[in-house]
Amino acid sequence: MVILVGIMCLVFLCSSVITLSSFTISMQQKKKVLKKNKDPYSFLFDVYDE
Repeated sequence: MVILVGIMCLVFLCSSVITLSSFTISMQQKKKVLKKNKDPYSFLFDVYDE
């Protein structure tokens, strides 16, 4: 039973990481459509969304 709970926690952890990363990737793709930047890392330094 403990092994089953551990496997379920692992599956939940992996699925939540994939879901959150896909959400941020989709936000970045929408932002690229609106604003064409030459620097691929500019979104890391875009603090105030100017």
